Amino acid sequence: MTRRRTWTPRLLLVATPIALLTAALAATPAAAERGDFYVGAYFSLADVEVRSSGAFDQIIDGDENALSYEVGYRFHPNIGIEAGYHDLSKVDGSILPCAEGVPCSEIPITGKFTGLTLAVAPRFEVAGRVGIFGRAGLVTWGADIEDAADNLDVVVDDLDRGDTIFGFGVDVRIITGLSGVAKWESMGDIELVSVGLRLTF
Repeated sequence: MTRRRTWTPRLLLVATPIALLTAALAATPAAAERGDFYVGAYFSLADVEVRSSGAFDQIIDGDENALSYEVGYRFHPNIGIEAGYHDLSKVDGSILPCAEGVPCSEIPITGKFTGLTLAVAPRFEVAGRVGIFGRAGLVTWGADIEDAADNLDVVVDDLDRGDTIFGFGVDVRIITGLSGVAKWESMGDIELVSVGLRLTF
C-alpha cells in the first residue's frame, strides 16, 4: 500500500492564490504589525503514511482533510514559539491478521489522528506585507484505530508516537493584525499543506 507522495498539484493549488494576493498587496503601503501574541486557524490537507508492526501489520495510508490551530508568542521581532493542535479526519488502512509470509486477506481499519506540537518559529519580513517563516520542534500524535468492518473480531492497537516537526510557509498581511497564511509541515509519518488566517494582537 506504499505510495509515492505527489504534492505538486496541491502546492500549486495553495501557491497560486497566495502569489496573486501577494502581488496585489505588496504594492500597497503596509502598516506596521503590532503585538507579540498570535493565534491561527487553518484548513489542512493531510498525507498520512503509517506502518505499525506489532502482533500484526497495521497500515494507515491515505489523504484526508484536517483542521489545525496554533497559539504563539513572538519574544523577538524575528523569533517566536508556537503550540499547535491538529485534528485529522479518519484515515483508511488495513491489518494483516496472519504471520509474516503467510498469505491472507487484508481487513479494513480506520485511524482517527490528533496531534500536539511545540515549535520555534523564525520569521522574516521580505516585502512590506509579506513574510516568510519556518517551524522546527517536537510533535506527539496519537491515533484511535477501529475495525472499519464493524463485524469482525479483530484486535487493533492504538498508536501513540513522538517525532520532530519542521516546515516553512509564507504570510501576507491583509489588514493590521490579520494575515493570510500558507504553509507546509512534516511530522514524520504525517505531512500537512495548510491555508488559513493568523490574528496578531
